[in-house]
Amino acid sequence: MISLRWLIALVGKRAELLYILSVAALFSYSVDAAESDPLAEADSWQWLEKGRSQISQNVTALGRNLDAWLSGESIGDNSNETYLRIRFNQQAASFDGYHSRLKIDGSLDLPQTSERWKLIFESDAAELNSLEGSVLRDEASTESIGGLSYQQSTTGSWQVSHSIGFRSRVPADPFYRLKTQYEQQINNDWSIGYRQKIWHYKSQGWGYNTDVSFNRRIDQEKILQISSEVRYQQESKQTEFSQTVALHNTLGQFETMSYELGILGINTPNVRINDYYVGAQYRRAIRGQWLFLEIRPQLIVSRDEKWRPQPKLMINLEMLFFDL
Repeated sequence: MISLRWLIALVGKRAELLYILSVAALFSYSVDAAESDPLAEADSWQWLEKGRSQISQNVTALGRNLDAWLSGESIGDNSNETYLRIRFNQQAASFDGYHSRLKIDGSLDLPQTSERWKLIFESDAAELNSLEGSVLRDEASTESIGGLSYQQSTTGSWQVSHSIGFRSRVPADPFYRLKTQYEQQINNDWSIGYRQKIWHYKSQGWGYNTDVSFNRRIDQEKILQISSEVRYQQESKQTEFSQTVALHNTLGQFETMSYELGILGINTPNVRINDYYVGAQYRRAIRGQWLFLEIRPQLIVSRDEKWRPQPKLMINLEMLFFDL
């Protein structure tokens, strides 16, 4: 078992420094090219990339060394897909105020030990959050888990994985999680996607999440997605559901713009709608394929707030550490 605290300590103060440098680099990135100093901008990116490269090498070295130790062999020449992802989330809403959160997850690849087993860790286990929080992208970062993931051999369009491990609390809280995913093209324009997750935690019992989506390609850049999602938690004995319509637009390589609207509801004490929402999401890779900026404005109309519109803005800065 890999301790999440130990992994955070591995990154240490470097992650904080990288965050500050990335914000500074973002600022220089947004300045008009005609007015910016190319040397100063290049220097900002150089500092950022140097720190990121050093952490990436440490993360990959950890995966290689652990793989060699478990397999009883010397470190091989084959590629290692160990990665670490850090997500800095900033939220501002009229009713909830301002929140700043950090989310960490990753995977330790073990190709010499087994091609299908991986060590995983997540600082925010999505299945332990509400469906409302998942759909509205509320970065809770309250429940961390660690364990082993096994990718089952499948045929066709199916993907199946099993995970076992522990939730970071005392006393120990073991869990099992099954994930299945299916993608199938119906005709030239339409495709269907099916995602099923089933889990069991000793402290909370079992639950499931079912997500079915229909996708229509409008043109080379635009895709219309209609999705329905249901989540059940044994502990609360409550079923949540959502219905979402989204338009995804590819603006360029590693740059997208999405628009969505939807409803959220529950089945107890009776079937009812709790939230209506409309929002947009802009996502862009601002440096290679490892530094991403995401801006997500939303307008939420909630029963809990007496149907008063609640504006909300989320800004995410996502950094990936890998050295393939």
